[in-house]
Amino acid sequence: MIFQKKYPVAALSHFVRYYWYFEIGEDEVPCSQLSFPYGAFELICYLENPNTMQWVGSESEFFEPAIFYAGQLTKPFIMSFTKKCTCVGASLYPWAGDHLYNIPAGEFTNQLAPLDNLEIDTGIYDQLKFCADKNALFDCLERYLLKKLSKKQNDPLVYSIARQIINNPTRQLLNLKISTLGLSRRRIEQRFINSTGLSMGAFTRKVRFQKAVHLLKEKHAGINLTTIGLQAGYYDQAHFISDFKAFSGLSPKNFRAQTTELKDFLKTLVMGG
Repeated sequence: MIFQKKYPVAALSHFVRYYWYFEIGEDEVPCSQLSFPYGAFELICYLENPNTMQWVGSESEFFEPAIFYAGQLTKPFIMSFTKKCTCVGASLYPWAGDHLYNIPAGEFTNQLAPLDNLEIDTGIYDQLKFCADKNALFDCLERYLLKKLSKKQNDPLVYSIARQIINNPTRQLLNLKISTLGLSRRRIEQRFINSTGLSMGAFTRKVRFQKAVHLLKEKHAGINLTTIGLQAGYYDQAHFISDFKAFSGLSPKNFRAQTTELKDFLKTLVMGG
């Protein structure tokens, strides 16, 4: 398995976390992986053999589109690879979800929207398919995103709230922040959903889950699950286990016991490392 990433130019650094390249070889398939919600919006292009995806709890699976925009995901899913696979993508910050296609981010939540449903000019797909190497792929993505985002600005209110939640995902600090803004909670919530695709409460739950994933997979982490839950922002063990199962399909204990290369890649998407 090959995973490589590159960071964007300064003009895109407030919108784009990084570009990434992912490859699974012929000798590594077939393989499947229980996966979990990653932490941002993703523009993803399969250069070779899209994988299948199945939401946990659903009886049907489907091929991911050749090129698509993925919104915020809030439920676990299974990725299956039967052939060697190559894809490239751009990971956008969670507060930039409505910028690329001028559509409120909430309409993309738990959706994989094919690019040809979003815009008429889908030439980026052909350009990516004919790139000679990884650097050319990253450069192609960057040119496309510079064209789409050069005149965009993040909502400063949403950015401020999202950054605070990421730094400290506790309900008390969120309520304190909101009380200082001079706007109704309903208006703030509407702006937050338009940009991030999630309510402030759902976003907080997702950030807590992401922090727990990071703590559970740190190689030096010998701390117990109760301590991990508290450090991630959960107020008790039952809350930690319930939320973690909702996002990952596993208990924290069972998740910690799993070790796969693909899961480590997905952890990178979750945490933006």
